[in-house]
Amino acid sequence: MQSYRELRQMKKTFIFILTAIILLVGCAPKAEDIIPLGVSTEEIALEIMSAVEIPSAVQKTKDELNIYINGLDNVTGGYEVSYYICGSGAYPDELLIIRFDEPAEAENAKPLVQARLDSRKDDFRDYRPEEMYKLDSAVLEVNSNWLFYFVTEDNATAKAILDTYY
Repeated sequence: MQSYRELRQMKKTFIFILTAIILLVGCAPKAEDIIPLGVSTEEIALEIMSAVEIPSAVQKTKDELNIYINGLDNVTGGYEVSYYICGSGAYPDELLIIRFDEPAEAENAKPLVQARLDSRKDDFRDYRPEEMYKLDSAVLEVNSNWLFYFVTEDNATAKAILDTYY
């Protein structure tokens, strides 16, 4: 028969191991919050654009992104991007998906994209007030190392498609 001291030591060891497991599981990203590896920003963008039109859509390159999102190059290491805007400028429609190397970079970029959204609201408030519903319901969200920004005629549909990825 085991002594009281041995039982007490086993109990402490069990509690220590259980606590470690709980902490590890609680701090790990949830599986439902991670977009599967191998999914590209372009794949998600094209799926959204197949359901929600961006009028006169023009794709912008990674090199052009800083023209639209001021300061983005200063907060990031590496990233993959898909960015579409309304080429005519008559509509505020935009679709931006960025996968950063690090989650902190996505969080650091979010205020810069918010500044873009705020600027677009200022631009369209007097220019085309009938388009403000797109800007007022815009989606700007960070999930792990991903940043998503949608200004479309149907932001709810764009978000629903995005949600199928995680």
